[in-house]
Amino acid sequence: MKLSVIIPVYNEAECIGSLIQSLNEMDDLDKEIIFSDGGSDDGTRQMIADAADKYGNIVLIDNPGRYVSHAFNHACKIAIGSYVALTGAHSVYPANYFRICVEHLDAGLCDAAGGFLVHRGKGATGEAIACAMSTKFGVGDTEFRTEPEKKYVDSVAFAVYNRKVFEVAGYFDEQLVRDQDDEFHYRMNSMGLRILMIPELKVTYFVRNTLRGLASQYYQYGLYKPLVFRRVVSSVRPRHLVPSLFVIYMASLPLALLNIIWLVPLALYCLLSLFFSARSPLSLSARLIMPFVFPVLHLGYGIGFLTGLLKFRRQGY
Repeated sequence: MKLSVIIPVYNEAECIGSLIQSLNEMDDLDKEIIFSDGGSDDGTRQMIADAADKYGNIVLIDNPGRYVSHAFNHACKIAIGSYVALTGAHSVYPANYFRICVEHLDAGLCDAAGGFLVHRGKGATGEAIACAMSTKFGVGDTEFRTEPEKKYVDSVAFAVYNRKVFEVAGYFDEQLVRDQDDEFHYRMNSMGLRILMIPELKVTYFVRNTLRGLASQYYQYGLYKPLVFRRVVSSVRPRHLVPSLFVIYMASLPLALLNIIWLVPLALYCLLSLFFSARSPLSLSARLIMPFVFPVLHLGYGIGFLTGLLKFRRQGY
């Protein structure tokens, strides 16, 4: 078996049918598709079971741990492919995605490979969120979101791994509910393993379509990042720290009552937010929403990060 594709799922009945069909229509690789289910009760399991009867390469296993790290680790240990891919149920992949990644791995050019994320959202708010998550002002120098260049990177979404990577670097950290793939990739980097981004492989990623959903997502990202840094100190980048500094600054704004100059950073932030919103190729309604997306991204992540610092320190991690 050339490739094992691992997909953690939980209540994905709306998209599971089209996902299974698209995965089986991709390339001509000999592959198995392992669905690791966290206890779905919306018909997802039955749909996968029906597909397993139709196709001969689909496997359904249970994921009692519920989270992605548990799903991937369990599935990876029973997978039989020479290469292992982690994919998501809410993304669309190019037809040649796995084949191109495997070709680069076969050639020895890297130890893991992946594509470039193209963000998509529904409605004006979803479009604004998608655009903000594609800008450096929104997400910093996250290469697989903002820099479509072929190069070795710190991390990549939906990677395809050489199986030998797990013999060297181990598996995902099951204490991480979020950021588990980032931590694993940083660990790979610290061991000299190479992760290649192939920009022509554009993966469509569907973002949250509400500001509340986005705030929750980025709070979770920030919450677990201190634990990632504790595991791999060399992974710290300025983009990881700036949002928490922004939160501290916002909490200090009453100092502006003593000196008006304290408002200058906030004024610059607002100007940058308006600038990136105005130059975006969005509809007028989406551009009007976009200035509110940036602070949701930054404050959500920053508050999560500061909360994580206190939480994991108290717990002794």
